[in-house]
Amino acid sequence: MSKEFEAENISLGSWEKYFKIQLFKEIDSTNSELIRRGNAMSPLLNEDGTLTENGGIFNNTLVAAESQTSGHGRLGRFFYSPSLTGAYFSFSVVKEGGIKNPAMFTVTSAVGVCRAIKKLFGASCSIKWVNDIFCCGKKVCGILTEGIVNSSKGIVEAAVVGIGINLVVKNDFPEELRKKAGGISTAEFLSEKKISSQKLIFCCLDEITEILNSGENIIPEYKSLSFLLGKELDVLPVIGQEQSFKAKALDITDDAGLLVELADGTKKVLHSGEVTLHSFLG
Repeated sequence: MSKEFEAENISLGSWEKYFKIQLFKEIDSTNSELIRRGNAMSPLLNEDGTLTENGGIFNNTLVAAESQTSGHGRLGRFFYSPSLTGAYFSFSVVKEGGIKNPAMFTVTSAVGVCRAIKKLFGASCSIKWVNDIFCCGKKVCGILTEGIVNSSKGIVEAAVVGIGINLVVKNDFPEELRKKAGGISTAEFLSEKKISSQKLIFCCLDEITEILNSGENIIPEYKSLSFLLGKELDVLPVIGQEQSFKAKALDITDDAGLLVELADGTKKVLHSGEVTLHSFLG
């Protein structure tokens, strides 16, 4: 484990029983780092779907960084990740038989992050389907789930879940970002309560792993945190479509899809990676 990014007020001992942890002062992207490692270690699954030795090693690997130079979100969008302002981390999951629905890792992580923020900061968050978390009308967190694909077997062997949370937004943030991005706290609060980015990271992991290990159905809670349901949406073009269209968000399905009603009354389920949704919050 790199000693460049030291933990404060946190014991990593118990977590190192469950995660292989590496902390960086600076990195291009925590997700990119895990994707590189996973691809280099593939195959992660045997022919019968069980984990290979490398699969067991790669499973439950955590990479966290104080800053990222090339942090990214869905559709390759840049995620601004300056030092001393946020929590940036990624973890890997290798499952027997492969990853069937990567979107479930996104919604599970979103609920876990909301729980952690409530626990540490007393702040209530809402979710913009499928991967953005808002607080006080501004985006404070983005989540990106990517897969390690074994093309010869045609399966996703592992999921890599990246989470970026803004603790504070400083004046040196680009002006365009300051209009949309918010922080979940203030520098004064963080100092007074001795809450570090690593404390937030491990609180998030507490909540997320508890959900994953228990098999809890978090869709009802995810629905309750969504601010899209009942709203009119602009849906961006998907593959094979040239124009955006309007739709009303009706429900979240059990597999984390967004059920919408189009202008002509027909209904359609939208899935992560196919569309970009713009809410009234922008």
